[in-house]
Amino acid sequence: MLRLQNVLPFIITYKFLLDKPSSHSIKENNLHKDILYLNVSYNGGSVKFGKKMYVWWRYIHKIYPYALMGARIDDDVFVCVPQIFERLDSLKSGTLYYGWRHGRRKQINRDNRIDDMFLVLGIDLISLISKKTYCSDSTCKNKDDLIETGHGGTSMAEWLSIYNDNINFVHFVADNDRIVQLGDNNNDSYRKYLKPDFCNNKLVFHKSTCEMMHQLHLYNDHLGNGTNYIGPLV
Repeated sequence: MLRLQNVLPFIITYKFLLDKPSSHSIKENNLHKDILYLNVSYNGGSVKFGKKMYVWWRYIHKIYPYALMGARIDDDVFVCVPQIFERLDSLKSGTLYYGWRHGRRKQINRDNRIDDMFLVLGIDLISLISKKTYCSDSTCKNKDDLIETGHGGTSMAEWLSIYNDNINFVHFVADNDRIVQLGDNNNDSYRKYLKPDFCNNKLVFHKSTCEMMHQLHLYNDHLGNGTNYIGPLV
């Protein structure tokens, strides 16, 4: 993204989110200054993802109050640059709720939501969430507190569901035809997407390995440093 900053429609900044510091990550961060430690009590995968999401949105609200949008992306997601930012430029809205969608109903709930592997929010929604109180207790009330479901995507859906009475408030947009979400059932299906024209047709690829990301980056190199062929993955 930094190499392409002159052709992007936005000024982009990013952070790598980690639960807590380690000696290796501190050394890395001293060099690049691109890690944000969430400093949450719950560490590791599949634990209190809602709280981690909440901390990230509050950070954006505090540090980047004039941002148009914020996003969170899994570390196994490949993003087509600059195509995804051209798409977001066409959709930009303070109440944007964008990504790969579960369900087809207009109402936002746990079954009708954006998957948190790639989730974009407009700054107005980020601000509204940041001003509320996070609560992991089972007695929390949805309309008063941000309840924790254990997962980031479903927690977000619960938080935004309070706006269902005003169905046009949240700009609920999905790009399921251009975002590849393989979930846990990837098998060998990923191979059909590893093609030089991937970013001509798609925007995001979930469940990428480091090797797959490298290959897709080479295919999508707008600075002419890549090639249209790379050997088979091993």
